[in-house]
Parts: sequence; C-alpha cells; structure tokens
Amino acid sequence: MTRKPVLTMVLTVAILLAGTVAIAGQSLASKLDVLLQMSGVPVAASSAVLSEHELEEINGMMPQDQAMRLMERTINHYSGAAEQIEKRAEDWIGQVHTTPELTKLTDVAYFSSDLRVRAAAIEMWRVEAGFRKTTETVQQIIDAAAANLEKKYFFASHLGILGNRGVERQRVFDTLELWVRDPDSSVRAAAINGLALLGTENTIALFLTVFHDDPSHDLRERAACNLADSGLLSREQRKQAVPELVRFAQDPSLDATTKKWVYQALREITEKNLSDDPSAWASWSGSQSARH
Repeated sequence: MTRKPVLTMVLTVAILLAGTVAIAGQSLASKLDVLLQMSGVPVAASSAVLSEHELEEINGMMPQDQAMRLMERTINHYSGAAEQIEKRAEDWIGQVHTTPELTKLTDVAYFSSDLRVRAAAIEMWRVEAGFRKTTETVQQIIDAAAANLEKKYFFASHLGILGNRGVERQRVFDTLELWVRDPDSSVRAAAINGLALLGTENTIALFLTVFHDDPSHDLRERAACNLADSGLLSREQRKQAVPELVRFAQDPSLDATTKKWVYQALREITEKNLSDDPSAWASWSGSQSARH
C-alpha cells in the first residue's frame, strides 16, 4: 500500500470520527437544553436535605443568622429546615429581630404554595414579636387589644398565629368571631386577618358570611381571597367552601363585583376554567355530588 492511500484513509477516518463526535455533542447539548428548560417538572440539583455539616455551621452562627439561613432553606424545601425553626423558635425570642432581609424572606415564605413553608413564616413572625406559646400570652394579647384599638390588627394577627400553632385554638376563634361582627370595619378587618392566620376549619363559615353579607367591599374581597388562596387553610379545607360559593353564584342579591370574586374563587379552588355562568357551575357541582 502506498503512502498516499494510507493518508487518505486516515483523513477519511478522522473526518468520520469528527462528524460522529459533533453529532454526539449536538445530541448531548440537545439533552442538556431539555434539562435546562424553564418549564416542566422540577429537576433536582441536590438532595435538598439539611446536612450534618450545615447544621454544625448553623449551630456556630448568631441566632439572627441561624433564622435567616433556616428560612432560606425552608423556602427551598430542604428537609429538616422547618423543623429546626420550630425547635429553636422559643430560644430565639429576644435574639431574633425584624430586619429588611428577614422580612423579605418571611414574605416570600408566607406566599408559598406549601402550607408548611407558610407556617414557618408565621412562626418567625411570632418570634420577632416576642410572643411565647402559652395560655397567658393569649390572655395578654386579648387584654392589650381591648386597651389599644390602633394596634388591633397586630394583636388579632398574633392571636391567629398562636391559635395556628396550637395555643388556645377555641378561645382564639371565639375572640376573633366576636371581633368579625364588630360595627367598626377596622376591627372586622383585623379579625379577618387573624382568622386567616388561624387557618382552622371553622373559619370557613365565617369567611363565607363576611363574603356574602359584609357592607364593605374591601372586607368582602379579603374574605374571598382567604377562602381562595391566602392564609393558612389547606387546599382540602378550601374545597369545603365550594358548594356555598356555587350558591352565591346563583344569588341575584349579590352585586356584579362580588359575583366576579365568587367566580374567581371558584376557579382558584377547583382549578376548573368555567365561565362566569351560574348554570355552568351548578351543573359541574351537581356532577361532582353524583360521584360521591
């Protein structure tokens, strides 16, 4: 075999190999492009577990920095982070304070689609306010609210938070129920927020009453939002409001604005994209009842 054919063969093989590598590279790049698309199911970047090594690092931090790190990890669904917040919360009181940075984190957490992340946010708010989880604290807040109308919203919110965390739930509910019927709209607004933070099943009927009957459009809207998405109700709890909301859609006494909020709440809770048509919702609701 002469030198020229050998060289030709080598060049041919090299070209073929280069083509193969290029095609493989394009295929790999294509796969990477698919993995890095912004849409689709989540793609794990790590184990999302609060590791022993990181816990050691957190233990060496000041309480304010511990709170910041653990709130960041909770927002990002690191296993064990929310539990660490709950475990350390009482010891943090007086040592963790409101800062712009922490407020940004708790605001993000409160609007999470994960109820446990929302619960971590309100636990941090309790720590910042300095309220301990005791029966005595509930009484102190009720007394303080009676003496200071200007801070009623603050006190109602923290009553709701304490109730949500398991302290005097029935008493908290009874107090907020009384306030939500107050002639003063600012007191009713405070009670609505407290009920949203309480997040117990018996708050649903109160929200529905406010949504339907309160003379303030602003408070009706707040009640609608707390039924549909805001606050500490679970998704399953919110579904309990659907039959009554369907009846609201058929109620001729409700004005157009309130009706609009009824349909928005129904679509939010059910994830059904039906029109603003009471008969369509009544038909859908009837089909659901027939299945059970």
